Amino acid sequence: MLTAVFICAIGINVVLVDELEPTFPDRLPKTSVKAVDVPRGGIAGVHLWIEGLSAENPIHLDVRGAGTLPKANWYRLIDVPVEENTGPKSRTERWDKAENAHVVRDAPFRIYEILKPVQQVIDIKSEQILIRVQWSIPLNAIAGAYDLDLVVSQGDTETVTPLTLHIHSAAIPPPGSDTLGYTNWFSPGNIAQYHDLAVWSEPFWRMLEQYAAMMAYGRQNMFWVRWPDFFTRVEGQWKLQSERLVRYVDLFSDAGLYWIEGAPFAGRPNGDWSSEVLELKLGGDQLTSDRGITMFAHQASQIHDLMVEQDWAHRWVQHIADEPTDVNAKDYCRAAELLRTHLPGVPLFEATMSRQLTDCVDMWCPQVQAWQGNRSFFDERKRAGDRVWVYTCLRPGGPWLNRLLDQERIRQVYFGWGAAKEGWDGYLHWGLNHWKADPFAQSVVDHPAMPDTDNCLPAGDTHVLYPGPAGPWSGLRFEAHRIGMEDHALLMQVPSEDRISVIDPLYRAADDWSDDVALYRSARRSMLEMLSRSVPRIEILGFPGCPMTPDITRSVRLAAPLAEIVEIDLSTLPVEDRRLCWPAPTVLVNGKDLFGAQPKDRPGLACRVYPGGPPAEASVVEAMAQTLNSSP
Repeated sequence: MLTAVFICAIGINVVLVDELEPTFPDRLPKTSVKAVDVPRGGIAGVHLWIEGLSAENPIHLDVRGAGTLPKANWYRLIDVPVEENTGPKSRTERWDKAENAHVVRDAPFRIYEILKPVQQVIDIKSEQILIRVQWSIPLNAIAGAYDLDLVVSQGDTETVTPLTLHIHSAAIPPPGSDTLGYTNWFSPGNIAQYHDLAVWSEPFWRMLEQYAAMMAYGRQNMFWVRWPDFFTRVEGQWKLQSERLVRYVDLFSDAGLYWIEGAPFAGRPNGDWSSEVLELKLGGDQLTSDRGITMFAHQASQIHDLMVEQDWAHRWVQHIADEPTDVNAKDYCRAAELLRTHLPGVPLFEATMSRQLTDCVDMWCPQVQAWQGNRSFFDERKRAGDRVWVYTCLRPGGPWLNRLLDQERIRQVYFGWGAAKEGWDGYLHWGLNHWKADPFAQSVVDHPAMPDTDNCLPAGDTHVLYPGPAGPWSGLRFEAHRIGMEDHALLMQVPSEDRISVIDPLYRAADDWSDDVALYRSARRSMLEMLSRSVPRIEILGFPGCPMTPDITRSVRLAAPLAEIVEIDLSTLPVEDRRLCWPAPTVLVNGKDLFGAQPKDRPGLACRVYPGGPPAEASVVEAMAQTLNSSP
């Protein structure tokens, strides 16, 4: 590990801190960083620990030497309390009545967590703050090392801290249907309440857009639909609010989320875990009773009709009841038969560990420790064609992967590594914004089912986002999950025969992984370098006014979205540049013409004549696929 090195200027001390290092307002960070590695399409971030400030003057933040980099975004880190530690098995130590050795610090303490967006001039009231600077690197970024200076100034005092930003040729795609499944359940009611908005009002819809954008930014690709939000009681019948649901689905789809997750239709009566039957959330009837069957059919048929009309069926997955168990498995399977009748072809998706639901569930989502303890069963379900996700909640504690405030941030990253090694199809958590108390002031809250007891939800279990005054604010655990999802996209590009050798030095099992952030960064850098060596380089040669260049450029980016694509203006090249031997537009893939042509003998600006006219998009896609597949 590197020793923390400070750059001093008349009392102001600055150290660059890895964004994955747990950082506390009352403790000096353990390590410092000098460089950050990022793939194209990824996000680069680093923290600035700043102390020795005057509490009387604002500070100014700047980046010098950024050149062609996108504009930097700045955040001030806000700390939150951790009142109790997570238990070694579940909930808190108070519940388990045992100490948990696998925490970053003994409670109570405060930890930096919330990303408050700020401008480059910040009023301060303390001598020490933690700042985050980050860049969203586009896919068309030019790979290379960018030597930057991060500047912190206050009054006449200026501190300059060097940082090298390595943009690698390796690239990750945006989240979508083919990226690792990821859903956080969210509360529209909490969005309305904490932002003081009337639910489904126009201001509420605009706020919901911000939350959808934040989910997509975090690489979430699935969003849920809660039925009480979209059905109303009309003359004794439940009527689907179709217009509202269409607008809602369109909003999240436009933000970039692909999968639609129908929330549970039913649940345990009064939350009774000993109940053998399930009751409808709309109406309260036992789902498999005669009246319940009729009510359910009426609700589901309306959903099906709209699903067909809007062409949603291929994007839809559906829950019946959250966390079904052996106790209610028989009733659940009856309900599954009904749902498959009314929503044919829609996969059934459940957070469950019950083997008695075999053939009644299509997408399994056990808790991560239950998956590991019953791997042979879930591997068998995968071979049978089912999908297997994992989830966490108020458990597991101890050394297991989870995302609680007193745990290492690297645990959230390793969900992506675990999925790459173990074949998980996705990750689910119930708490995007299910705040039960002011999340800025309280992190451990009573379990809603058992208030005023030792049954508490551990620190941060209810949420990973925070309600800022004008929109959602991210948290460092949410950011760490995003990094893990980015890493999964990279790991799946590593040849399968090499993937385990990349993963095992860091992640071996969901309760056996390295907490060494420096080791993780080194391994990730090596992976990026390895992947970058095989990234094709595509040059699009054109010049201003060439009518075919814009269309062929769009076709090339569609055909090879992860390639390193460089647009070259031939009119700016020196006369001796051999690329002037190609007429415009020409596409070179690793130096060779996409369509097999040869260059002219003499350089000079010229327009290219393609036999049969400009190549159509389909022709470019086909030629690109053949070229890339034939490349060594």
